[in-house]
Amino acid sequence: MGTFSKAFIKLNDLKVILDELKNYYIIGRQEIIEESKPLYYSQNSNETIILSNNYNNDWCEIELEFNYSVYLYDEFLRRLSSKFNTIILFAYYQSTIGDGRIAKFNRGQLDLSISQKYFKHNGHEKICLVDNFGISEVMKKEFDIPKLGEDFNRIDYDLINEFLSNNGLSPDNLKEYQKWSYLHIEKING
Repeated sequence: MGTFSKAFIKLNDLKVILDELKNYYIIGRQEIIEESKPLYYSQNSNETIILSNNYNNDWCEIELEFNYSVYLYDEFLRRLSSKFNTIILFAYYQSTIGDGRIAKFNRGQLDLSISQKYFKHNGHEKICLVDNFGISEVMKKEFDIPKLGEDFNRIDYDLINEFLSNNGLSPDNLKEYQKWSYLHIEKING
């Protein structure tokens, strides 16, 4: 059980993404370490952003914290995809409660956003569809996507992997796992 929270950007230069982060956020400490530690800088209300290029040679990976909203970084990702005329795939899944989202930013446009959220009210619990932007009729039928507000519990690790693969992202970085590295960035929120 845990949280998957990543954006994959079809760029292969981490420095370019770091420079863009510095344009939009106050950045504190930065450190390269051999493992991903999502809460590394999460003190004093700060957040950790992790950049890596371990999964695929042509895509950079950003691990993000979402303390307030799963849409928190949408504008940054949209602008990044526009500036570099590229694609960004976003996936979020909180397996302990079932919240999830997949999204695709394409050259400055949000092409797709599907989101499910867990609700508990008056002793009743359910996971329902809360966002269905960019859904085609074919996709709606293929994935049995209901109307907004109706029961929907389809976003999970399998769907995320299928979404990434269907959009051209697959593991091709043949470095041994022990040689992977992660750039941990402190985003100052204060």
